[in-house]
Amino acid sequence: MGTSDRDGRDRAMYVAPGAGPSVWAFGGDRYTLKAGTGDTRGALGVMEAEIPPGNGPPLHIHHNEDEMFYLLDGTLEIVDADRAFTAEAGCFLLLPRGSAHRFTNVSDRPARILMLFSPSGFEEFFLEVGTEAVRGQAPAAEQSPAEIARSMRVAEERYGIESV
Repeated sequence: MGTSDRDGRDRAMYVAPGAGPSVWAFGGDRYTLKAGTGDTRGALGVMEAEIPPGNGPPLHIHHNEDEMFYLLDGTLEIVDADRAFTAEAGCFLLLPRGSAHRFTNVSDRPARILMLFSPSGFEEFFLEVGTEAVRGQAPAAEQSPAEIARSMRVAEERYGIESV
């Protein structure tokens, strides 16, 4: 993704706008990898997500990483165990590993989120279960309930995600 000397340990990493592998997943969500394990030596995974109105994951727990969001555009309803709140563009959210949470895009346009995972690794889940996204093209078809269930099994078995 970026270029550097000595595998990036002593150079800044630069990822141009729109660059990075991009996939469609979960009924129209688009996830674009900005930095992964190889780029950060395992410290951090970074993705840009575009979530259509009404979309968002079910209540779940990450057991392997902390998850952070910086909301670039749109409005999300966030549920964290026993409370719900609304996040708007410019909000930052930390979801510590072990916390039950979900979010839903409650705006009338796609929500854009910079997603960070520490340590890295979970960003690979989206690349594994998604289908390649071509810039400017809509997803080929909506995922069936069986495909979404398969994706959630992958999340649970390989990435330490627990559905609640």
